[in-house]
Amino acid sequence: MKQLTEIHTAFIERADDVSLLNTPAVNALRHKAKAQFERHGLPGKKQEDWKYTSLWQLGQEQFVYQAAETTLDAETIDRLALVSEAYRLVIVDGVFQPELSRLTDLPQGVKLQAMSQLDADIADQLNQQIDLEKPGFNALNTMLFSEGLYLHIANDIRLSQPIELVVVNSGKPANLAVHLRHLVRLEKGAKATLIEHYVSANDAATGLNDIVTEVALAQDAQLEHYKLQQESVASYHVATMAAHQAVGSHWHNANISLGGKLARNDVHSRLEGEAAHVTMSGLYLVAGDQHVDNHTRIDHSVANTSSDEVYKGVLDEKSHAVFNGKVFVHKDAQKTDANQSNHNLLLSRGCEIDTKPEMEIYADDVKCGHGSTVGQIDMDQLFFLRARGLDEVSARSLLTFAFAVDVLDRLPSDEIKQALSTVIEQRLPRGAKV
Repeated sequence: MKQLTEIHTAFIERADDVSLLNTPAVNALRHKAKAQFERHGLPGKKQEDWKYTSLWQLGQEQFVYQAAETTLDAETIDRLALVSEAYRLVIVDGVFQPELSRLTDLPQGVKLQAMSQLDADIADQLNQQIDLEKPGFNALNTMLFSEGLYLHIANDIRLSQPIELVVVNSGKPANLAVHLRHLVRLEKGAKATLIEHYVSANDAATGLNDIVTEVALAQDAQLEHYKLQQESVASYHVATMAAHQAVGSHWHNANISLGGKLARNDVHSRLEGEAAHVTMSGLYLVAGDQHVDNHTRIDHSVANTSSDEVYKGVLDEKSHAVFNGKVFVHKDAQKTDANQSNHNLLLSRGCEIDTKPEMEIYADDVKCGHGSTVGQIDMDQLFFLRARGLDEVSARSLLTFAFAVDVLDRLPSDEIKQALSTVIEQRLPRGAKV
């Protein structure tokens, strides 16, 4: 897919119009990304990471880049937000909305801003966690990002209230392409909870969200990091979350995918300090002709690090899901403790899952395990519930819900767990027959 299509040409022409962080260093990064994108374009199915995900339909879309003035009010944002009590940064159709955000009363030592409000050159913080040369959307995002969240927390600051980034597609104009870059830096001993929430204001909203989130965790820093993708089934969503973890740091990453015609999530952690730990929890619910692709990678670069990964999927109708998880244990990364699993529940004969958990181990004193399962609703459990008075649809829905929310038991925050449970219950398929 190296040959440029109309979508590639439009993206490249747009690169010269981006004015955010218009500094020599950032512009140099943008032109480097532009050159890479001109060489490779969007990835094709011949590339291993995109073997089961076609971007052909995305390539036929005619996107626009100019947002209309938002008509959303605070009441609408309150309704769309996941939690009520949180610091809040709101972006609507790619434009920061200060009047809809809650950024006051932040503790000293916490810097939470929209990228467009920064007054310093942050070029040295960009592209530290991602591979710009890897064919895909990293170059596209670097070339075109026009807004985003910037979070920096100083040594030993512990935020008691979560931060919610609310990114809304209002549906006006149609087919709006939005490119966001988020930078999250926690210094030594800092602790915070961050929610990335992508949501459509209505079910007919169309467009593309292209997201890159770079996380840097210093010694003993802790980040609870939730991502909820709740956009309309007519939209496209492509996101990368990448973290570098120092000694003793903890990154609890929870990735929930509910919406989108096509959704792609790349999640990558590099454990580069002893006693660093990452927990990856994932849930994807797809129906109709939705397609969701989750690619994860955990690099155990040094000795005495640990990881725990569980992804679950519920598929219905003619939907398609992909899971590819790789745990890479580098040479001399002794005493690594890594567990990875992917479990899928198929509710119809027309859905499809391609699952591929992988481990590459180059050290000999490790404790590692991985596996995957694909199944249907247990008929014995269904009979048990029906024998106790539930109709078949209710019984199937209950079993499906129990399977899905098992992932939520891994989440540290009870408030966020309850909020996600409510969202998931509303989104679950209602017990299609297999």
